[in-house]
Amino acid sequence: MITWLQSATSRHHRIIFSFLLVVVIGSFVFYGYGTRGALGANAQTYLGVDLHNPNVQNRYRDSVIFSALSGRNNETQNITQQIAELHIADQFNIPAPSDEEVVRIATLLTQMGDGKSPAESLNRYIEVASRQLGVNDTETRARFENYIKDLWRINKAMSVLGGTGHASREQIKRILSRERTAWTVDVATLKSDNFSPTIVIDEAKAKAAFTANQESFRLPAQVEVAIVSLRNVTPDTSPISDEEIVTEGYNLAEKFKFETGKVREQALAKRSEIEKIIREDRAIRNLAGRIGEELTDQFPLDQSKFSDAAFQEWLKKEKASVEILPAFAVNQPPSHAQVSAEALKMAGELNEKEWRTDMFRTGDAAYFLVLKNRIESRLPDFDEVKTQALAQWQKSQRAQMLNAEAERIGKTFQSVSSPESFIQTAQAAGLAFSGPITFVATEIPESLIGVNESTTQVLETAGLGKVTPAIQTAKGDFLFLRVNTVQVPKDEATAKEVDQLMVRLNAQNAYLMRVGLMVNLIEPPSQQEK
Repeated sequence: MITWLQSATSRHHRIIFSFLLVVVIGSFVFYGYGTRGALGANAQTYLGVDLHNPNVQNRYRDSVIFSALSGRNNETQNITQQIAELHIADQFNIPAPSDEEVVRIATLLTQMGDGKSPAESLNRYIEVASRQLGVNDTETRARFENYIKDLWRINKAMSVLGGTGHASREQIKRILSRERTAWTVDVATLKSDNFSPTIVIDEAKAKAAFTANQESFRLPAQVEVAIVSLRNVTPDTSPISDEEIVTEGYNLAEKFKFETGKVREQALAKRSEIEKIIREDRAIRNLAGRIGEELTDQFPLDQSKFSDAAFQEWLKKEKASVEILPAFAVNQPPSHAQVSAEALKMAGELNEKEWRTDMFRTGDAAYFLVLKNRIESRLPDFDEVKTQALAQWQKSQRAQMLNAEAERIGKTFQSVSSPESFIQTAQAAGLAFSGPITFVATEIPESLIGVNESTTQVLETAGLGKVTPAIQTAKGDFLFLRVNTVQVPKDEATAKEVDQLMVRLNAQNAYLMRVGLMVNLIEPPSQQEK
């Protein structure tokens, strides 16, 4: 990443604290597992918004790019979440921020902490963003301002939804006591890798399972696209100021190995080399801008096709080269040395109406992608995915048998009372034994963390001297823990610890409140056959 942006990361955690946990489960809430609010394969509209509208798609892509350049995680995980959040902001009649607030946020997002003025930092930021977006500085500034306004309105809406949250001090003290309690356990492990049952393939049952879960075998849409590259540049001869040389010097600091604090003088010393780079970039940028305008004016999407004679003649006039890529699944775009991942992702969204992408740039060319053919997503027949279906059925059967084995072994531990009998029972069942292991709730060894259960809660339920029910880990193993000792801290939590945890829980409670309200307030996406 560009070196002068790297120091920015630590400065931007202050923006929008109420979004802190969205990164963790936001995608599940808004785009997960067929639940309410999930987007079906043939959905085209959401809350009255056309998901294929280029302006809507650009709005979300802008949020991804500007967030990355600002050193922030993009809390809005997908386009439907952004639409939903802005819809809530509209419902609450939340206005756009004032010009002063926009300037304040822009300064916070772009200030690099390198002693440069806010204006200089903003100019550098816009310069880099323009390259990422493939548009001129003026349009980039307008889109950056819109991004800030969306960010501010979404933050306000989510704050209203979640409120301040609430946790009592007594609740906090109990939680802290539980977190500081030390547990010492012995562990018996039923290892998933060592479980090799005999599974006789029953094609009829596998086919029935396939029919019941056919959606999970859906074949993704595929596209065949062509890269249209243009290199018919006009050399740039416009003036280049010292400030432009210095700004580009910051962008090229790593390449030229400039010393920190001496970038200005070192960049000016390499003016000729940097000036050449700037002129080459300007020439490509100007070419991309001109081609983009000509495409819009001469070949509107709704009035032209790639195969049209006039379009093909225009390509010849511009000395364009056309490279056809092999068809690829839209959810697995390939990598290409001369095409950005963003361009290939956009290519996967092309359809009969939106048959070409925006303009993009490389170091020596301007390019766009056009749709040659699209095969829509569909449900396969059993024979088309027979190998995968049989493998999935076998995997399901093995999981059921492993669960049954864990349940059977768990019953043998119910009468265990001493450490010795625990070890003997584990060995008799062929389990791996380890222990004793001591830990507190906030520092549970990774190997003892359950994926479906809270290890601490299971231990509390079992009690001293008892053996827990089976706890499944992320590796698929099943654990049986015998509680040897429980040491509850005698000293109470300090006021500082209570205050710190209260802040954390209040934020979590507020987040969970707004997640629940979002799920209930937002309509599911409308389904329209393409």
